[in-house]
Amino acid sequence: MTAERALANNMDAHRQRFRNIVQLLLDVLSLKLIWECGILARVSLNPLLSANVKAEQSTLWAPHILLILPLWLALSFRFRLYRAPGRSNFWRLLLSAFENTVLLTTVTALVTFFSRQSGEFVSRMFVAVMFPVALVILALSRYLGEAITALAERGWAKPRSIALVGDWKKASSLIGIMQATQANAFRGLIVPEGALAHAGACPMPVLGTTGQIAELINKERLDRVIVLNASLPSAELEHCTRVSERMGVAVSCALDFSPEPVHMDVISYYGLPFVEMIPRPFTRRQEIVKRIFDVAVSALSIVLLSPVLLVLAALIRATSKGPILYKSPRIGKGGRHFTFLKFRSMYVDSDRSAVARANEKNGHIFKMRNDPRVTPVGRFLRRYSIDELPQLINILRGEMSFVGPRPLPACDLGPDGMSKQFSTWSEERSRVHPGLTGLWQVSGRSDLAFEDMVRLDTAYIQNWSLALDVRIILDTPMLVLRGAGAY
Repeated sequence: MTAERALANNMDAHRQRFRNIVQLLLDVLSLKLIWECGILARVSLNPLLSANVKAEQSTLWAPHILLILPLWLALSFRFRLYRAPGRSNFWRLLLSAFENTVLLTTVTALVTFFSRQSGEFVSRMFVAVMFPVALVILALSRYLGEAITALAERGWAKPRSIALVGDWKKASSLIGIMQATQANAFRGLIVPEGALAHAGACPMPVLGTTGQIAELINKERLDRVIVLNASLPSAELEHCTRVSERMGVAVSCALDFSPEPVHMDVISYYGLPFVEMIPRPFTRRQEIVKRIFDVAVSALSIVLLSPVLLVLAALIRATSKGPILYKSPRIGKGGRHFTFLKFRSMYVDSDRSAVARANEKNGHIFKMRNDPRVTPVGRFLRRYSIDELPQLINILRGEMSFVGPRPLPACDLGPDGMSKQFSTWSEERSRVHPGLTGLWQVSGRSDLAFEDMVRLDTAYIQNWSLALDVRIILDTPMLVLRGAGAY
């Protein structure tokens, strides 16, 4: 089983590399098409705009494509936009196209901004018309990439040979589902001893009985047998498993139920294997909607706030020694560590251990109203939460969400990202991405006790909706301007 899993992982890795190479080539060609269509779209708007441009002079008013291409591709890999999409479907491919379109538009907008700052005339309207053009072309590019990958797989994929084992009457629905998904792979059914006489009405060929399994593996060249749930005596199941293992054939057990949405895993309790089904906090569709929302809002915020971010960076650099950004290992989804970004608001080499006894909170919160480590500029940044703005980059990377529980410092939790003292709470919040803002922030922030954070984190996860995210985002600016609970 271990060798087969390693082989499957290796095949998946090869498939993903092939997919990435194909998609990379298609994206390079797509960018050229996007540029040409964007230029034509901009020229067609001449009657509606005060500044008229000509297509043959596009090198004078459109950003140069050779400036955009390397930046776009480099950032796409940096933000893992070429990650494996898992089981491809319409929404996953559309999300991938949307993410790449947002990044392309952001890069083009920034290049356009700095080009105009250097005195060059670059049409800002070109960026606006490019977004819908890029979304359509990149979506088509991803569907084409999937089609090319699927066609290539047909050429190199080894045909599978699978047999079902069990009483077909007890699992007829499972047989129907599996035949509908991959009928060509199934050679037939292996029935329990004594059931051969009653298998005449079976909807698929009956190969033989469990006592003949070794002979049938050789005859049908089987590479996997699937045991139908609760339809085989334990002695025959043990025999089939032992023979299949000896002959190098994988054995799987099919379940006749699967509540959705769940994460399924095989675990061991009391010396016995169990299939564990853990409810997911969000459905896959909800996760896609939330991700699209995060990418759109964070990318737009970075573009609109880029002049402010540059001024703040210069102010921090001019008023105290040290880096502009503060980087800290924080706990993300699943307990994974990630590099958390903030504008630096403290003096360099400020050690928390020196002021640990002055902590005004309990649990996993460290707060001081008059922290001597904070710089004068840092106090202003913290009061209005401006130091949090670089986390927009964490959101684009997929490490954070716009709304969610606040990411906690890795040093405050265990090596696995969990809390031994508050294990249920830490496991619950690890099921979602941490957020730039959330229920805790709009409910009082540092003025609240740790127990309130626990309660609000749990309430957000259990009652999530896009409307709740929007409400929290709309409530955040007013509380930020008031400086309530910020120190």
